[in-house]
Amino acid sequence: MKIGQLVAEIDTFAAKDAALADTLRERAAALAAIPTPALPTGLRATLRPYQEEGFQFLAHLAARGFGGILADDMGLGKTVQTLAWLLHQAHTHAATQAGSADKKPFRAVVICPKSVMHGWLTETERFAPELSAEIFTPLISYGTKMPGPADRGALLVVNYAQLRLNTAWFHRHNWDAVILDEAQFIKNPTSQTAAIARAIPAAHRVALTGTPIENRLLDLWSLFAFAQPGLLGSQAGFRRQYP
Repeated sequence: MKIGQLVAEIDTFAAKDAALADTLRERAAALAAIPTPALPTGLRATLRPYQEEGFQFLAHLAARGFGGILADDMGLGKTVQTLAWLLHQAHTHAATQAGSADKKPFRAVVICPKSVMHGWLTETERFAPELSAEIFTPLISYGTKMPGPADRGALLVVNYAQLRLNTAWFHRHNWDAVILDEAQFIKNPTSQTAAIARAIPAAHRVALTGTPIENRLLDLWSLFAFAQPGLLGSQAGFRRQYP
């Protein structure tokens, strides 16, 4: 290769790198320019500073179309932070529906262990009563209808076992948000539960867990495969890099 050709190629690569750097700077600036959202009206809770930061983190991700993991330790209020975010999303959704002839209410599904299902109902009523929370009951046939009143944002709370037993119903609907509580339940990416959760159609995805890594780094890959698919690459590539 002639020296002139080599120099030309170097210049081409340098120009591409500069363009990529400019693009990254523009995207970073756009992210930084997103205003910090105020706590939603209707939230009946006084959040601690770190809880308000958690709410802002979730709102910031959602504003850019990203999913994420809220991995606070147990007992630090992941539920109230998430309820604040869901209330914010319900208000944002309502604003986008204003003036529409075919208004669709905000609908979210919370998937959690059976032991905490009633906790979601009581904390929703206590902290975010604008939202209507109900437990998914397989004896009730929702048919093609979404649960909850037509004039309020609604949360459907289901446990992991019922999710597996009623997969088709949950996959039939497009949800505004899906939340996995105690998300370490899907730490095995090849499990049926993990596959079902990943396939739920949803505009926003959040995983809540105090233990994002229990046994191996692949646990974390599985959580991100649900919350933000592709962020950590393929499972095979992740295994090669982090054996």
